[in-house]
Amino acid sequence: MTRLWKIKRPGGVYWFDFQPVSSDEEGVWLSGPVGSPWGAPHDTGTLPVPVLVWLVPGRPWAAWWVDDPADRRLEIDICLPPEATDDGWRYIDLELDPMLHERDGRVEIEDWDEYEESCREGWMSPQDAELAQVAAESCAEVLRQGTEPWLRLGWELLRATPPGPSR
Repeated sequence: MTRLWKIKRPGGVYWFDFQPVSSDEEGVWLSGPVGSPWGAPHDTGTLPVPVLVWLVPGRPWAAWWVDDPADRRLEIDICLPPEATDDGWRYIDLELDPMLHERDGRVEIEDWDEYEESCREGWMSPQDAELAQVAAESCAEVLRQGTEPWLRLGWELLRATPPGPSR
């Protein structure tokens, strides 16, 4: 089991228990089958749909393939670069989320309101705010072009991952 810690300022610490799928010089792939536990300051639960996460140290984003039948999508969490911890990984969320909706190919950047509030309230430094904007626009363009091999690799790894325990 690998725990992913996602820190939202000032929202607190969120966590997800994932299974390691693969790791190499590029990064680590983590699987969250249906039923995988998660927690947040306001709630706990289990994942209702399978997800796959790709983390690369030094890169200011984390990719989440979300196999939701109602809206199959690739979400990118713009963040401070992920760091290994004793029990897994952690990153600090910078609010902006480029997203590719598989059904219609639509690409959007979500959570501008959270980003603007974070900047206004001083929860994000000006340097982090600039990093977030640049990384979000860059990732959205990658999603629009659709040519990076990792875009499809995530779906392939997610399909190849065994389902989680039934709960």
